[in-house]
Amino acid sequence: MRFLFSNLGLLQIGMLCALSDPFPANLSEMAVARSKAIVALEFVVERELDRQQGNAYGLVVDDMGTIVVLESRIPTWVPVQKLKNFVGFTLPHDDEEYPLEYLGNDYASGWHILGFKDGFPDVFRPISDFDSNTVSIGDPVFGVGGVGKDMGFDPFVLTGRVAMTKRMPDRQIILRDDIANPGAPIFNVAGDFVAWAGDPLGLKRIMTVGRDALNISMTNPEESSVGLSSDDFFDYLLRIDRDGLDGPRAWIGVTGMQPIDPEVAKYLGIEKQSGIVLSEILDDSPSSEAGLENNDIVISVDDEPLPQFRPDFSVTPYFQKLIRLKQPGEVLSMEIIRGDERKTFRLVVEAGPKNVREADYRFYEKLGFTVREFLLTDGIRRRLPKEDMNGAIVNFVRRSSAVETAGLRNGDWIKQVEGQPADTFSAVLQLLDKVDGDEEKAEFVLLVERNNETSFIRAQLK
Repeated sequence: MRFLFSNLGLLQIGMLCALSDPFPANLSEMAVARSKAIVALEFVVERELDRQQGNAYGLVVDDMGTIVVLESRIPTWVPVQKLKNFVGFTLPHDDEEYPLEYLGNDYASGWHILGFKDGFPDVFRPISDFDSNTVSIGDPVFGVGGVGKDMGFDPFVLTGRVAMTKRMPDRQIILRDDIANPGAPIFNVAGDFVAWAGDPLGLKRIMTVGRDALNISMTNPEESSVGLSSDDFFDYLLRIDRDGLDGPRAWIGVTGMQPIDPEVAKYLGIEKQSGIVLSEILDDSPSSEAGLENNDIVISVDDEPLPQFRPDFSVTPYFQKLIRLKQPGEVLSMEIIRGDERKTFRLVVEAGPKNVREADYRFYEKLGFTVREFLLTDGIRRRLPKEDMNGAIVNFVRRSSAVETAGLRNGDWIKQVEGQPADTFSAVLQLLDKVDGDEEKAEFVLLVERNNETSFIRAQLK
């Protein structure tokens, strides 16, 4: 009899577990159908001496076949012309390669935008074919992803429950365990799209080596436990213009933005909201022309107080997002605290300066290095006045080359070539072209600046 009761108890527990499983019996079919919204991407990054293979997962978002890819999955520091041979694959791989076109990088979201070169293949389905919804703490969800090409890009499904949701500043869905590939979709038990898996979170661990305890951070680059909520995802998506991705970026000319802590906010009388310290206002920028000064504290933008975030630092990307959503020529108003006063400033947003991707480059194969034009960010890092921001930066040095042996390093600022001043990028190119084309030249000399110190680089060519 005791044996009978014991088995009845196990049976009841098994029935309760089965009844408590929130996932539908047709989860496999649902996951396979939704995996058609995922594109496995391959591409090539052309470098000075080799070609580097890249891969990512993208999400098809509309009937035009537009594909969005996380910012981190495709190098943003590489000039667009160096990104080659984009192709897409289905999950699982159907032995077809679908040529893709890289359309550009959306400034507001940071996402890369691609499309199919030969029209939208019917083997894929846009995520817009599925309903969307939101989730809360404790809700069951499943994520869809794919394994590597060596395993045929077979789709997989992972299940879990939402551990928490948090605005940082966009609403993030956070799980305890990995749920999908970065860039793959997450769904609720009804099959509604609820989040887009983002970059993986680092797991902090303590590793003991002998008597020493080391703090380490680990990440799984292939899977993620965090995703952008579908409502914020579509809010970004609706703003993307496929034909306007190469347009100018909004810029106000401020660096070093820092959130104020709650104690300072309380002292300033702005409890239950946030504030940002503008550490440095750049000369001849929209902010300086409007009258803003270093260490002004912004408390509202366009008549809306900066909301309170936890953690405090989330207000910084929120403020940056407000700027990125503007178009050059639009007006941005800011209420600030300066000393004991509150002031309101209206500034006209301008087009941002060149970034690393847009800069001009030239590789000198014989000399063994690449130069890039001097950018505003280089000057800010060196704390230079605007009139001194010129010349060229060393962007690549070939290993074991004569210039590496002589001491040239990435990031060096070229001041002179063969004793001649190199005060513009074109001047640097002209001087280096002359050196590169002189077959009789046995050595050449560069004057470079590194960490505010200058030094001569004497490289042997023969």
